Amino acid sequence: MRGAALTGADRLVLYVLVGLGVALLFVPGESGESGEVVVEGAGGFRAVVPLAEERTLEVPGPLGTTVVEVSGGAARVASSPCPEKLCVRAGDVAEAGDVAVCVPNRVVVRAEGHERGEPDATSR
Repeated sequence: MRGAALTGADRLVLYVLVGLGVALLFVPGESGESGEVVVEGAGGFRAVVPLAEERTLEVPGPLGTTVVEVSGGAARVASSPCPEKLCVRAGDVAEAGDVAVCVPNRVVVRAEGHERGEPDATSR
């Protein structure tokens, strides 16, 4: 049995999330400071949680509920109803710029740091 074809809206969401992930690769992260994690889901769900907190979030999506755990200075997708579970295997989201995305369930888990101080490198 073959998988379902992606609709135009699915492709748009996929392209936006991949673009966001690529863009975040170029954002310098903070090390040594705990920031916060932003969790976004379908239907306007949005939660901002300090990484220093211990918290479990149940994020609604079109396939069901994705569970995000925040503990020990990191967040991770603990479980998701998506078929491939790539978001679960993404591991910890702890430093500014780290991201875990569940495209089928439309959930994004993104770490953000505090205001940036000095640049990491200088270009001429």
